[in-house]
Amino acid sequence: MTPSSWKDQIEKKWGPHKHCPICGKAMPPDRKFCSQDCRDNYLQDQKKQKKKGRYQIVFLVAMMAVMFIFMFFVL
Repeated sequence: MTPSSWKDQIEKKWGPHKHCPICGKAMPPDRKFCSQDCRDNYLQDQKKQKKKGRYQIVFLVAMMAVMFIFMFFVL
């Protein structure tokens, strides 16, 4: 008889589950979040990340425009 791995032992003890990506609590494997609060926090973070990405793109495009204008008039 071979000894069972730690994963098998955990599976036997707790059953199939996964963890919430926001708070880390155990939950059923068919759910994405453990609660509505965690889902709302996730969506709010996604909005912030999207907004931050837009600002970065605008900043980079503006810096490129300034560099091209600088190169055109100075050189």
